Amino acid sequence: MRKKQTRASVRFAVSAMERATEGVPSEMRNRYHDELVAEMHELGRVAAWRHALGVAMSSSSMHAALTDGGPAPEPQPRHPATCRMNLHHVWVTRHTSDGKLYRACSRCGKEYVNTGTAWLIGG
Repeated sequence: MRKKQTRASVRFAVSAMERATEGVPSEMRNRYHDELVAEMHELGRVAAWRHALGVAMSSSSMHAALTDGGPAPEPQPRHPATCRMNLHHVWVTRHTSDGKLYRACSRCGKEYVNTGTAWLIGG
């Protein structure tokens, strides 16, 4: 049972490993991610965080060593939390190239789908 608690406590560190290997070419990304996570699973909570921070700080040099030294790709922008949880969108009217109108969220781009149930919740 202790192993499961330890693995659950390093979820942050595992996500840090995913971000650290984002710039690595795809053919090597899975291998490096698996190696970094495997090294971390036997560590305690504090040691895993320390290891994750060290890997995150050295990710640019790892990217440069594994590629031709070109710039690292820019991270994808994250949508607001209320959009990701589908709690609140800012609907605006947009038009397609052929002139048809549609509604989409101005923050995340999700298209509005009329389900016909707005009268149930008073909207």
